[in-house]
Amino acid sequence: MKNIFTFFAAAVITSMLFASCTKCSTCSYSYKYLGNDTARSYPEQCGNKKELDNYRQKVNADASADNGATVTCTEQ
Repeated sequence: MKNIFTFFAAAVITSMLFASCTKCSTCSYSYKYLGNDTARSYPEQCGNKKELDNYRQKVNADASADNGATVTCTEQ
């Protein structure tokens, strides 16, 4: 009986640890186009740290094509 309780407790703790690794981020960038302020928003991306880093790198790469672009990311 003690082994069953230990297994159950370990399973609950493990699932809580891995569930907390998922975070979400939303990015956008703004830039000037023909003298007007323009913004481009990206959909929310959820995942682990590596997935969010790849998402931010993609937004930064897209923003680098527009001179003077300012990237903003919010985490939830």
